[in-house]
Amino acid sequence: MDRLTGYEVFVAIVERGGFSRAARSLGMSVAMVSTHISSLEARVGARLLNRSTRRVELTADGQRFLADARAIVEAAANAEAGFGAAGRRPVGRVRIDVPGSMGLIYVVPALAAFRSENPGITLDLSLGDRGTVLRTEGCDIVVRVGDIDGGDVAVTRLSQTRFVQVASPEFLARYGTPTDPDDLLGHDCILYASNTSPGGHHWRFEQGGRTKWLRPRAVITLNHGDAIRQAAIAGIGIAQTLEMLIEPDLESGRLVRLLNEWNRVPVPVNVFADRDRAASPAVAATLAFLVEGIRWSRSGD
Repeated sequence: MDRLTGYEVFVAIVERGGFSRAARSLGMSVAMVSTHISSLEARVGARLLNRSTRRVELTADGQRFLADARAIVEAAANAEAGFGAAGRRPVGRVRIDVPGSMGLIYVVPALAAFRSENPGITLDLSLGDRGTVLRTEGCDIVVRVGDIDGGDVAVTRLSQTRFVQVASPEFLARYGTPTDPDDLLGHDCILYASNTSPGGHHWRFEQGGRTKWLRPRAVITLNHGDAIRQAAIAGIGIAQTLEMLIEPDLESGRLVRLLNEWNRVPVPVNVFADRDRAASPAVAATLAFLVEGIRWSRSGD
């Protein structure tokens, strides 16, 4: 059987979530889809999919095989596009992971421009708050904040920002304005929490070579930057967040910056790309757009 079709069928099953949906997208029968998968598994000498009456799941071998299969399908599509009306525009699927609030503020509004420039690229955009954890499994491109050891990945600086403490004017009028990090211990605070720090992350302060770490009393912990922003605007407490996420709120006066002399250390915003996948025209075009096509904040300057 045609080898390339086997790869296309395998990728379609994974991306569509089943044999029937893959068959409809490819314009073939379910029986033919099953035949192609059986033939592919026989050629590679491994079971790639676990089938059940309710769902299809990748085996461990299938998970390892998926990236190569996608690369083969995308390479064939790009080779054909070079001779067609697409004018050598890249074709393929690119998986990106961006911190939730950053993705909503900076990436999502730019998607229309990206689609206009790259109609052949399908984006799988994951928006979640994973702190500074760099997990590239299953992703071609990952955006993270902070100095992170990326290992064997290509790293490009997008911007820089800084962590700041903020509160609503109403909260400060009622409870007073802290003038030193230690004053925060007597205030209601909103903390970012994660699986690694369920009680809330510590806050770091630097001034004149001095560093302070403390974890204020949390009246609420949240795991999403925009939720922290909205809770602070609502007057629930003092929050720590990235300055680049709240610039309009600072300009409008909805939020007030606190302890500014303790928050002057810039924090980098980097994009990490898998080195092997970065050679793909689709991944390269997406990476170039993230670096050059989006006006990232420079609030850390």
